[in-house]
Amino acid sequence: MGPRFQAEFFIRQSVEELNNYAKVYHERIATAFDDLEAEAKRIQDEAYANHPDMHNPDADPARSAEWAYFKGVDYYIAVDAVRQGVVNLIIAGMFHLFEQQAQFLARRILSERGAKPTSEYGLDQLKGLLRQNFSIEVSKFNSWQMLNQLQLVANVVKHGDGRSAEKLRTTAPDVFKDPSGLPDIVGVGLLRPIVGEGLRLTADHFDAYKCSVDKFWEELTLALLPHFCPP
Repeated sequence: MGPRFQAEFFIRQSVEELNNYAKVYHERIATAFDDLEAEAKRIQDEAYANHPDMHNPDADPARSAEWAYFKGVDYYIAVDAVRQGVVNLIIAGMFHLFEQQAQFLARRILSERGAKPTSEYGLDQLKGLLRQNFSIEVSKFNSWQMLNQLQLVANVVKHGDGRSAEKLRTTAPDVFKDPSGLPDIVGVGLLRPIVGEGLRLTADHFDAYKCSVDKFWEELTLALLPHFCPP
């Protein structure tokens, strides 16, 4: 099998692998948190029913109701912190999957046409090899802006606050905004999310980043075609 068909086959396989990744996220992981509000309400109701004052006819029921309400709130905040951390990790995982694919394409397929890539990072390896051997500049792809944002997100999830977080706060501040539109409660910011240094990524972010990876592979396939099939 020639380099062209190896590259095209691998890219198709990479896209399919990403589709399966997205399917698992949407159908198995995201759905695990669908009933969070109902669960918090159940915790609230159970706390109210089991409050010691419920057996005291002289007690103020409003106090029991308030205590139970905050039991539900505490539960919701704790589980939502886990949910947000999972979303952040899944999106970072998408980039790491893509980078593994990029590294394989650079090292095992395209590098057969010239020098081995030298960078230790998969995407940088592919980017450098395409520039050197094919005069393809992926930073000019339409998909690159969102793909670069995805890389910054993955860096923040992996390394915490730093240069990547600073760049994101300047170029994509929405990824730090709570989708509910509510400000952080005092102290909650320490727990929400448990992973990601303040990132508030959503399923919409997941889909947008996935589209950018799909688009990248599409643009790369078209850019490589003239080199493998010259006119």
